[in-house]
Amino acid sequence: MTGAGETFGIAEVAAMTGVEPDTLRYFERRKVIPSPRRDSAGRRQYSRADVQVIGVLLRLRDTGMPLADITQFTGADDTGADLDRRRLDLLKAHLRRVQAEREELDRALTVITRKITDFDDRLTGPVDVLDREDCTIAFGVQGAGPLLFLVGAPAGRAAFAALANELADRFTVVTYDPRGIGASCAVPGMAVPTPEVLAEDLAALVDRFTVGPALFFGTSGGAVTLLELARQRPDRVSRAVVHEPPLVSLLKDRGLADRAAAAFASAEADPARAVQEFFDLSGAAHHTGRDQVPPAHLPLPELPAEELDTNRYFLGRMAGPAVFYVPDLAAVRRVAVTLCAGSLSHQQLARRATEALAEHLGLSLVDMPGNHLGASAEPRAFAHALARLLGP
Repeated sequence: MTGAGETFGIAEVAAMTGVEPDTLRYFERRKVIPSPRRDSAGRRQYSRADVQVIGVLLRLRDTGMPLADITQFTGADDTGADLDRRRLDLLKAHLRRVQAEREELDRALTVITRKITDFDDRLTGPVDVLDREDCTIAFGVQGAGPLLFLVGAPAGRAAFAALANELADRFTVVTYDPRGIGASCAVPGMAVPTPEVLAEDLAALVDRFTVGPALFFGTSGGAVTLLELARQRPDRVSRAVVHEPPLVSLLKDRGLADRAAAAFASAEADPARAVQEFFDLSGAAHHTGRDQVPPAHLPLPELPAEELDTNRYFLGRMAGPAVFYVPDLAAVRRVAVTLCAGSLSHQQLARRATEALAEHLGLSLVDMPGNHLGASAEPRAFAHALARLLGP
């Protein structure tokens, strides 16, 4: 039988949905799925609409909706006028649960990705050092083609390892650990890692490779470093792709600035608190589309001691000068700059700041894969998009 009146037996529905007949009968008894019509011999006869409803209910089950809620959603014995309102409320509550679970998975994926790139970095290519007056900068080189520097703060070689691997077939990729990060260990008397100092380090590293201009990609604090490099050494910049500089200085939001300053001030004594505060105000680990906002607060799991030490340095010394940095707009206009932000970073601090910078410079904003962490979390897609921005 075909067409609008087409029906299916329970074995056919089991094959179509991947659910055993006994399970379908159990769900029917529990009113998790509606009961189908029966033929004259008492055999179940499912319509195509029945099968579609079963598919929806199974999807709700597979995404964690409790069977009791699915039973309420089905409303098999309910003919009241409030059924649609109940279904809407159930779906909204389920959406909140799924979003919270996704955020938890995103945090776990970030940790896993960071560890993968850390080990990957240890296994790829030799590491060299650049001697500075007050520290040494660890760097690595791979690939062939135009010279490209990947710039982060605090992101270093490990965070860029996967992205560098994806770009190495088209570029000579240089990754490095900013002073005080990774193998560029902090030492007594080392200068504070302000954007000005970090740009001087980067310029010295560029001079190690070339006397001409090079290509640059910078994200987060590294994007701020590139804005300062454009002021100090515009002759070294062929093109700079600037991804989500978190410039609180460009946002007319005194409350946000005060929260950021308080987080940085607490980093030395209580880095766990500082990390939580900065996580909440930046929203940087969340995935937010055009019509979404990041949650105001989402408790972080307990951080290992090594990450607390890293954030004591990053939030206590590096982040403040970066987020309160005021770019020299006239200097930035003198170099070839492309501004970009995560397509899933909407309403987050860094994307808002980048939108403000784009408005000041009269530039368009290019959407990139992922969120603020897209360069490390989605390296293949990000590399493909970045290569297009860097040109042939």
